[in-house]
Amino acid sequence: MAKKKEIELDPVVVQNKAHMDEIIEEIKSINAHREELKAVCEERVRAITESYQDKDVLQYTRIRHLEEELKVLMDVVPKQETKTQYKVSLLCGDVVLKKATKKLDYDKKKLLEWATSNGRTDLINSKTVDEFKWSEFKSSLAIQEGIGIDGIVDITTGEMLEIDGLSVVNVPEEVVIK
Repeated sequence: MAKKKEIELDPVVVQNKAHMDEIIEEIKSINAHREELKAVCEERVRAITESYQDKDVLQYTRIRHLEEELKVLMDVVPKQETKTQYKVSLLCGDVVLKKATKKLDYDKKKLLEWATSNGRTDLINSKTVDEFKWSEFKSSLAIQEGIGIDGIVDITTGEMLEIDGLSVVNVPEEVVIK
C-alpha cells in the first residue's frame, strides 16, 4: 500500500483566498439587493402606469364626448366652409370639422412585388449597400508591440499598416465575478 503524500498549505494563501471569497460573497449579496430594488421599482412603475392609464381613459372618453357635442353644435351655428372643412372661430379657439375624404393606403412590399412582376422598373428604386468585410480583414492583422508604440502588421505581407480608421486601443483589465 502506497503512502499518502502530505500536502502543505501556505496559511497566508489560505487567508487571502478566504478574504477573496468573503468579497465575492459581499458582491453577490449587493447584486442580489440591486436586483430586488430594480424589481420593486419596476413593480411601482407598473402600478403607477396602470393608475395613470385608468385615469387617462376617463379623460379621453370625456374629450370624445365633448368633441361629439361640438359636432352637433356645428350643425346649428353659422360656420365658414371650404372644400375640405367647416370652421367656427370662438374666443378660446377655433372649432374645425374636417370633411370626410378618401386616401390611398399601400403596402410597399406588395407594390414592389407587383411592379417587379409587371415590368414596371420605372417605379423601382434600386440601391446597393457597400459594407466593409471586417472579420476577413481582421484575420490578416496582428498587433506588433514596440517600445511605447504599438503598430499593426499585415501578417500576409509583413507590411506595417497605417490606415486612417484603424488603430490599436488599450483595453484595461477588468474583474469578472462568475
